Amino acid sequence: MSLKTLNIKKAYSSDFDDILYDFYIPALKESIEYNRLAGFFSSTSLATSARGISGLIKNGGSIKLIVSPKLNKNDVEIILNSCEEPEKYIEKRMLEELEELENRFIKDHVFALGWMIANKKLEIKVAIAFDNEKKLLSYEDILNSGLFHQKVGILKDAEGNTITFSGSVNETAAGWSGNIEEFKVFRSWISDEIDYLASDVSKFDKFWNNKSDRIKIVDIPHAVKRKIVQIAPDNFDEIYLEKWYKSKKKSIELFDHQKDAIRKWISNEMIGLFEMATGTGKTFAALGCINEVLKTIKHIAIVITCPYHHLIEQWKKEIDKFGINYDVIQIADSSSPLWKDKLMDELINISLDYKKILIILTTHNTFSSDDFIKIVNNEKWIFNLCLIADEVHNIGAEKRRIGLIEKYKQRLGLSATPSRWFDEMGTYELYNYFRKIVFNFDLEQAINTENPLTGETYLTPYRYIPKFVSLTSSELENYINETKKISRSFILSKDDKEKNEILKKIIFKRADIVKNALEKYASLIQVLDNLQSPINHTLIYCTPQQKNEILRILKERKLIIHQFTEEEETKPDRRFNGVSEREYILKKFAEKKYQILVAMKCLDEGIDIPQAKVAILMASSGNPIQYIQRIGRVIRRSKGKSESVIYDFIVLPSVVELPPELANIEKLIFEKEVKRYKDIAKLAINSAEVLDTIYGMENNI
Repeated sequence: MSLKTLNIKKAYSSDFDDILYDFYIPALKESIEYNRLAGFFSSTSLATSARGISGLIKNGGSIKLIVSPKLNKNDVEIILNSCEEPEKYIEKRMLEELEELENRFIKDHVFALGWMIANKKLEIKVAIAFDNEKKLLSYEDILNSGLFHQKVGILKDAEGNTITFSGSVNETAAGWSGNIEEFKVFRSWISDEIDYLASDVSKFDKFWNNKSDRIKIVDIPHAVKRKIVQIAPDNFDEIYLEKWYKSKKKSIELFDHQKDAIRKWISNEMIGLFEMATGTGKTFAALGCINEVLKTIKHIAIVITCPYHHLIEQWKKEIDKFGINYDVIQIADSSSPLWKDKLMDELINISLDYKKILIILTTHNTFSSDDFIKIVNNEKWIFNLCLIADEVHNIGAEKRRIGLIEKYKQRLGLSATPSRWFDEMGTYELYNYFRKIVFNFDLEQAINTENPLTGETYLTPYRYIPKFVSLTSSELENYINETKKISRSFILSKDDKEKNEILKKIIFKRADIVKNALEKYASLIQVLDNLQSPINHTLIYCTPQQKNEILRILKERKLIIHQFTEEEETKPDRRFNGVSEREYILKKFAEKKYQILVAMKCLDEGIDIPQAKVAILMASSGNPIQYIQRIGRVIRRSKGKSESVIYDFIVLPSVVELPPELANIEKLIFEKEVKRYKDIAKLAINSAEVLDTIYGMENNI
């Protein structure tokens, strides 16, 4: 985050430059402080002062703003001929201005400033101008005197680099969107410009600290401050300023397979499942489906549900990048305490035709909650309701599939693995609701199909290296004792469904023991010692029970590591330069500041870390949803990555040591688990070698 990395010019003119995109947005995106001598107070000037500030806010940045009340000669006469103090009259005029908010662009930007005031990110002061005889000046007098003719802006980044800009900037909506606007820029790292920069900083400081003879600086009136805060939403993300800045965004050109997916979904009455491997563009394919819906339906609420809140943020970014046109995006999950009231308000607006297109972003837990279902399933609603379910396999769970109500007319489910492991009923319900898989683009196709834009396959080829270990005698004894408790029921049962349920219990018991097998640690040491030095971009998946020993092994080798769990915050934080703790960790990993991430109960779905190239699976279940998602973390394309490597720690079955009544059960379990090894192996670069090993192992069981 540095202003020095930008290609900043010495001067800008809206006659030649796109000032918003060439200067404001990139500069504010790198800044943590913005001081602005903005000119005359109005809702329009507040809006234009807030242009491009999304990046600054996400950095945890702050603003100091000086404005002057726009008093006409009649206003001045009223103040002079009455007992009313100037500050009190100015408060009234400012409130009147805020009451007249109508333009959506202006509203959103004033809302953004209100959110900043409420969160102590913005201070506003009011400059009251007097003549030499201490007589209050009107707006016209100020213009003629030139007191506020030259505007000043000061931007500072986290490294202390500073730029200032000053000139006759017209602070009106027309000023920056139509009229010619000109200003000069001075940079602290250019020696010839330091004196000019210092002059701008001094000018602002003089006003801010009330040291001008003809300008009196007062805090923004309390009632005005309260009004701006009241009209602002609790959550900045609900404002979503990026929708106003789409003029330079390139439209997304979909690949042939995405267009094919959209066509097949439309031909199936806009209902169906996309079974698409990670990294093959299922999000954009889904947004393409939304675009098609919006071509024929103009009055609609679109619900997009995904597993976690941080994926909501990713969807928001992709919606903007894709260029979906909408009236409002509403986040409805536990991150917003008032989500129920706000969602109801927006649905009423849609139903009354005040707004046309509402996008609702939510998590699976909220989507399937009684409150959410009750709100969206209201029979009074007269608009269309559409559902996009990301990682749809998660919604097949018994408690979540109650959210799959009939009111959703258009339905799209997305997943690399729609079928649920050991849950026939959940899988049946999903396929019944979404009818069928209308499009498939699996891992094999993604690894072998060339992306026409890059000339490389969509996903990186990988090498699969299974590491075989055995249970210790004490672990084997524990396994036998645990299994005996439930194996008798399996042997006596004559019902296939009951047998399957009992076998599932035994598999989970076995998994708890084999996941934490002690021999894995010695094998991990061998893997680390054989990895190409220096070790970078490596993920280790483990259980909480394995964590401490793995961390000890890694620290012993002086590797720079970080844990990645479910505990990291997903909200922007100034401690992490305005990004969330989770984003900060992933950024450091991408930059090789962290060599290894040790993941527990996460880093499976949705998180995009294309730089990762080595995965070490210390603990994995036979659930294809889990292992396919984990493979997906390391086979995404990234510059300079030609192949990935997956180390898989496999505990060999202990048939010889088991009592006869358990040996057959162990063989059944291994038959199920060996499917996972074969699935991973058959697509690997070294498939022939690994499959030969696995087949040989099968024959010896």
